[in-house]
Amino acid sequence: MSKQNECPEPEAHHLHMCQLKAKEMHKDIEKLVDKPTVVCANCGFRANKPENLCRPKPI
Repeated sequence: MSKQNECPEPEAHHLHMCQLKAKEMHKDIEKLVDKPTVVCANCGFRANKPENLCRPKPI
């Protein structure tokens, strides 16, 4: 992973969408993406809240 794509909050990374998807935690994901307001600049995932992404940007 390049420095640009690293998560700036590694202690909270286990709660980010990319990790939830990698762990196949689909039930947890559903409630976090039903009304997205932000998109991750790393992976493109959309989420309701910025704390669910590594590098959130407004949609």
